[in-house]
Amino acid sequence: MPRGGAVATTEGSQNKTAGTPGTARYLYNETRSYFTMADVDHSDISMNSSKESVLSPMVRDLKRRKVFRVIAAYGVIAWLLIEVSSVVLPALRAPDWTVTAVVVAAMAGFPITLLLAWVFDLTPRGVVRTAPAPERASEVHKVARVGIDLIVIGVLLAIIAYLVAQQGIFGPQGAGQQSIAVLPFVDVSEAGDNEYFSDGISEELLNSLVGIDGLRVAARTSSFAFKGRQEDVRAIGEKLNVQTVLEGSVRRAGDQVRITANLIDVNDGFPIWSATYNRRLDDIFAIQDEIARSIVEALRLELVGVSPGVRGVAATQDIKAYDLYLLGRHHWHERTPASLRRALDLFQQAVKTDPGFALAYTGLADTYLLLDGYGDMESSEAVAKAEPAVARALALDEDLAEAYASLGLLRFNQGDSTAAELALRSAINLNPNYSMAHMWLGLVLDQTTGPLASMEEYRRARQVDPLHPVVNRNLARAYASTGRYDDAERVLMAVRDVERGDSALIFELSQLHRSYGRLDEAARWAFWGTQEASDGVSELALALTMISLGDFERAEDFLNRAEGMIGDKMNVAAARMNLFLAQGRFDEIKGIAGSLRADSGQEKEKVGALMWRGIADIAAGEPATGTALLEESLAALGEFGMSPEDRLGVLAMLALGYRELGDETRSADVLIRAAQEARSARDAGWNTPGLSAWEAVVHYMDNRFDEARARIQTAMEQGWRDYIPLAQFPPAGEFLSQPEINVAMEPLRDEVAAMGDAVRDLENLPAPPDKIKMVGNSR
Repeated sequence: MPRGGAVATTEGSQNKTAGTPGTARYLYNETRSYFTMADVDHSDISMNSSKESVLSPMVRDLKRRKVFRVIAAYGVIAWLLIEVSSVVLPALRAPDWTVTAVVVAAMAGFPITLLLAWVFDLTPRGVVRTAPAPERASEVHKVARVGIDLIVIGVLLAIIAYLVAQQGIFGPQGAGQQSIAVLPFVDVSEAGDNEYFSDGISEELLNSLVGIDGLRVAARTSSFAFKGRQEDVRAIGEKLNVQTVLEGSVRRAGDQVRITANLIDVNDGFPIWSATYNRRLDDIFAIQDEIARSIVEALRLELVGVSPGVRGVAATQDIKAYDLYLLGRHHWHERTPASLRRALDLFQQAVKTDPGFALAYTGLADTYLLLDGYGDMESSEAVAKAEPAVARALALDEDLAEAYASLGLLRFNQGDSTAAELALRSAINLNPNYSMAHMWLGLVLDQTTGPLASMEEYRRARQVDPLHPVVNRNLARAYASTGRYDDAERVLMAVRDVERGDSALIFELSQLHRSYGRLDEAARWAFWGTQEASDGVSELALALTMISLGDFERAEDFLNRAEGMIGDKMNVAAARMNLFLAQGRFDEIKGIAGSLRADSGQEKEKVGALMWRGIADIAAGEPATGTALLEESLAALGEFGMSPEDRLGVLAMLALGYRELGDETRSADVLIRAAQEARSARDAGWNTPGLSAWEAVVHYMDNRFDEARARIQTAMEQGWRDYIPLAQFPPAGEFLSQPEINVAMEPLRDEVAAMGDAVRDLENLPAPPDKIKMVGNSR
């Protein structure tokens, strides 16, 4: 059953890879070969020498003590242990560092195992101390002791080298790498109306530093989160996980500008370097290069292959075009419909002023594509206008990472995931520190491969941009999709610690709690969100929670409130159709779906409306039209992406439709298809309570009651409490009413009723926490 739409818009739309079994088999076969070789008598080789090598006794004694066998067996076991842990530990929601800890433990255990193999032997009498060799024992022991010492020392050095290379297994990520955050420079001009210019200077300095090998630069969104806040630089360094912070001020008067820059060591809060620059505005690009070069010298980086003058990315010498571009990016980062329209106008002026300004064209393309999701531009129009802008940017600068990232987002919006992935990987190769490229690639992988693959790209984006709200929301969704509720909550709360009044973040927190059965917490977050913002997003979250609690009257009230405020009408319409479905008001669902189909300019919304109409038709006893509409919508929705649990709900309804038509063969085929899609989703990392619940319904419809019972039990153990709307869904209601299932759900019903009582008086709900206890290094 489709859920309420995701309000927290992401650009363009809404792992660790385990070794193959073939690798383990190869290692095992090679080990068997080694066992055979180790047992070969090498005495004939020694006959070719007039004097036996001093190592020959050691080799014989190592074989006698079965050290070679132990080495081979340990290698196989350690490899299999690492392979299993890389799959099992993430599925059990273990922290990210646990797999690394298994690797380190396996390496550390190797010298201990060698020592034990040398000293002891396993016999029918048990473990006994290995007897010394009968001949030349003294010589053998001396040489063998040296050999064992060398092996142990070598392995220990390898472990130390591994830990050094990993940089941050037992400490902050990236601790061994020079790192910096560029805070927004303060506008100290007399009029105080050049904030966009000072922000732009900071951003361009940041972009200049990004291209330097060996320097990790915190992304703009994270460093600018501290704008206007009087926070200690050491606290900023800890939150952004950097060693140094660049701060400064800009005073602009006419065609003159004074820029002051200070590079601060976050460990002690003292400046490493500071400088003041007085220049004419037509020299602004030289100032940026000069400041960036000075910072590099202050950090004492070894710059291999970088010219003495660090190249900025402005790529224009027209100060007016540059000014327009900076102001455009200032509004673009605000990501509201009005700010994006303003940014669009400024980027258009910039390219008109300097037609050779490549970055301005990427600004144009990015704005068009964001207006598709954040604004009111139709998808077809956004794509048509973004295409020539991307092409122009690439023609002007074929090595511009931002241009390839824009191309990737464009192709993703067009439904060409393969081309999108190629373009985004090209952007990352050109600039590994461009967080948007990682995040957009995560969106592509989430649709094509699954949450485990997308999670890795979101993590990389977060490493560069730890406080970016969209990056963190996407990472939290990936964690939640794989059953890692606690990790998802930690990620969202880390942003909450910095951001206040972010309704999209509060919506995500509320829906995370709702998905995992904490309906009282979901209501608490949503209610307090209504106190912080007046955009209807938290009202929508409250409505969805009330549907889950079965409080349909208040759900409708909150939907009415949201409808008057929220910009995205599709989200409200989807929530309302969920409410009507839970109430059995199928004709009203048809009316909403018909209006969306006729009025929406978004193709995805039209297809979604088609799907809802098909669901309503089957539920209302009109299976002929319903099955045809669901088949059509499922085929079209494939290119837009759809969660596995939503797809299972729709497939269950489709199977019911064919069954009501008397076509048992097609009904069975649909159920087989649903089971296959569920298995594929599991393989891709999906592990949500909702997915388990819908698998139970599919198994029940396929007359596999034992599997259905096991799955619904798993769903309840995972936190599934969304039984009220599911019970009204025709295929699911019959299953949940089965006597055995009905009895098993009694404690769940009591729990939901208690949560409903707890949120009866929303005004008396305590405020949610500002922070939660953080475990490990969330950055």
